[in-house]
Amino acid sequence: MLAYFHDVQPEILAYKERLEKNNMVIDKTNLLFLNLILNILNYLATENPEKLDELCEYNVLTMRKEFEGVIRNEAVNEKAQAVLLTFFLRIAKEMEIKYKQIENEDLQKLFTLLTSKDFKLPSYIKDQKSFALESMPDNVKRMLYMKS
Repeated sequence: MLAYFHDVQPEILAYKERLEKNNMVIDKTNLLFLNLILNILNYLATENPEKLDELCEYNVLTMRKEFEGVIRNEAVNEKAQAVLLTFFLRIAKEMEIKYKQIENEDLQKLFTLLTSKDFKLPSYIKDQKSFALESMPDNVKRMLYMKS
């Protein structure tokens, strides 16, 4: 298993602080997602890194470059937030597939919102949703099979 979060946690925390200071909220939905992003960034920056490496292994393998592209950049725009939400949604799905539960409350809330049929998603999020979840269950199962 790749040791990843220990080295990147300070960068995650720095990005969270940058996003907190430089965000622009235009409506209640935007504020809801911003707060979820900030809370999940805080979780990823402060949780036991070895535990996160286990919980998020597939997503680190498949979306590491995109995630790092956001946290190592100054951008706090919708595109950056869409990448983060996609990464977080995939983490939640990976937890659900591997452990039959989503450990973090904010990841659970995000997953519930984004997979709800009744919730009207902002366009920058809706476009990412199907991409994020499309073939992930089979890919995670394949990865776990190859490890055993």
